[in-house]
Amino acid sequence: MTDSVAPTTRNVTSSTTLAGPAVSLVGGGPGAADLLTLRAEALLAGAGTVVVDAGAAHLAAAFAPRAAVVAVPDRAAAVEPVLHAVGSGRSPVVRLYAGDTWLHPAHGPESAALAAAGIEFEAVAGVATEVAGPALAGIPVHVRHLAVACTIADPPGAPPATDPARTLVVVADDLRVAATNLCATGDPSLSAAAVESTGRVTRALLGELASVAPRAPGLLVTGAVVDAWRAAPVVSR
Repeated sequence: MTDSVAPTTRNVTSSTTLAGPAVSLVGGGPGAADLLTLRAEALLAGAGTVVVDAGAAHLAAAFAPRAAVVAVPDRAAAVEPVLHAVGSGRSPVVRLYAGDTWLHPAHGPESAALAAAGIEFEAVAGVATEVAGPALAGIPVHVRHLAVACTIADPPGAPPATDPARTLVVVADDLRVAATNLCATGDPSLSAAAVESTGRVTRALLGELASVAPRAPGLLVTGAVVDAWRAAPVVSR
């Protein structure tokens, strides 16, 4: 028998002012300007430097007109430009991610680097592309009685696509390659949608996993939720 571990308490407050750390790690949402959070908009307006995923650069241009903008490859860690901006006195620095801060693969290494350098920072959540991208195309990732679970994965770590009751959302640089890999380990006839989004236009191609995906970046969604959309289309925007 092991001793139980007492729970710990963390007080969480929501900031409504710009006074805060030198660096803000901010989720920019799926790319649509009207899905940017109010907190993100306020931080961008007061930023001295914005280090931004290339796919979200249009948000920096629109909401941070006075900031120096540094674009980096999508989903890549950008530790050096963030640290350089702080060291050069070009704060406040906003690191603007495409999607949600906490789901972005660069958030972990960037926050660790800031902590190691003794730089105070905050993390501001954004609308998750993995949920909002399909939603913009009218596809829910969860429908009661149809989807018992939802898994979000990058292509190398995606589980086999075999169960219609488990929604799988794969973030892919090449939808066709991702679909081919899933077919090799899963069910090629599984219902799927390939969602392409530029932030201004969202397009969903519907069909079977083996044939639905174009050679383009986007989101691959599999499972019964795709059939639910086809049965009762919903225009969400």
